[in-house]
This record gives sequence, C-alpha cells and structure tokens, in this order.
Amino acid sequence: LFFPGFRQDNGDYLCFFAFPYNLEVKDYSPQLFAIDLAGNIRSQELPVNRLNRTFRSDTITLSQGFLDAKAAEFGAMAPGEMTELERFLKVNGPIRKANSLALVRIGQTTAPEMLWKGAFLRLPRAASRAGFAEHRTYMWEGQAVDQQTHLGFDLASLKQAPVPAANSGNVIFSDYLGIYGKLVIIDHGLGLQSLYSHLSEIQVEQGQVVEKGQIIGKTGATGMAGGDHLHFGILIGGLEVT
Repeated sequence: LFFPGFRQDNGDYLCFFAFPYNLEVKDYSPQLFAIDLAGNIRSQELPVNRLNRTFRSDTITLSQGFLDAKAAEFGAMAPGEMTELERFLKVNGPIRKANSLALVRIGQTTAPEMLWKGAFLRLPRAASRAGFAEHRTYMWEGQAVDQQTHLGFDLASLKQAPVPAANSGNVIFSDYLGIYGKLVIIDHGLGLQSLYSHLSEIQVEQGQVVEKGQIIGKTGATGMAGGDHLHFGILIGGLEVT
C-alpha cells in the first residue's frame, strides 16, 4: 500500500497513512520514501508508536429467505450455473476482494489540499449495528461456510432515510459496485475519503462538489445487505480505517 504525500504552501509535505487492519503490530513497519529531481530514491523506516488493537467477532446465519431475496442481484454479479449458496460464496469472496481493490484504485483520485471543515457528521438518529474490522463467520445449515472481515460501520435509521455528506468534498464515485450496492464516495482531499453504501437511491453525480450535510442519497439494502441500513466508511488512500 502506498500513501502519497502532498506538498503544502509552506513547502512541507503532508501525508496521512494507515495502520492496515489486517497487520499485526510486529508486522507494521511503514517506510518513508523520497525521490529527488534526478530520480534518486531514499527511504527509511518511519518511527511510529505501534498501538495494538482488537476487533470483535460475529456469526451470521444465512437464511433461504436472504438468498432468495438476493437471487437476482447476486445473479447479475455472478452469472452462470451454480447453487444459490455457491453464488453467495462467489459474491462474498472473489467479488468482495475485487471490490476492495477497486476502492484502492478509486482512492488514488484525491485533491492535494484539505477540502473538509470541522468534525465529520454521522447519520442522524441511527443505531450502530456493526463495527469496524469485525471478523464474520457465515453459517449455513449449522456449518461454517465462509469467513470475511466487515470494514466500516453499519448504521440503521428509518427505512430509506436521507443520507448527509459527512463533510464537504468532491464526489469521485457514484454508481453500483458489487457487495457495496449503490455506492457514493466523497473525496475530502489529501487521500481522505468517505464511503456510503447499500443505498436505495443516489442523488449526486460523479464530479459534483458537495457541502457538509448535503443529502447524497437514501439508505437501502442493495449489495451485500439483508436489511435497510447505511454502511459508512472512512478511507485513507482507498483503505478503510477507523
């Protein structure tokens, strides 16, 4: 993973970088790179205070009703002859991985300056339903059939609740993306972005400038969602973080 630095007006470079959720403290060793005008590269290990962290685990029991409800949507993502369970595993595995790589690609498009102001907004009057980096075990007929990591925060409000932009920025993605369903990503500059997925309706377009609090869509259950809610994420360079 590469997190670029951005030159500021005073000549300094500013860089936000992440402690990836899937790295242990002993394996986290960020490197600082600099390239001069002649193309020479210098690097050194960046001294950081490595704080250990723990994430929750959860068990999700798949139901026939869920697979039936998602049959058409999953069929469009993973066409071909297979059982409903096999299709779910393909969507939840290879397609999930491809979607994560797409977020990293999208995350490279960012403004070189700070576009946000003040604290970020949360979905109003919403209850937390799932947290960041929860390890999920999926059960089918009493057997564990898959394991994945949930990135971001699930927030549940009223059905099709209006979703405000957490802060000001530029819409860099406004479309359907696999497990995320109808998805909006806002760039706030310097590699910092916010993600809003499972929407039932998108009300902004790619390239549009939005202000903090502006309604960008409505909560829903598109993608890998069993009920109406907002999957909200904060990303650094396309990698979801707390």
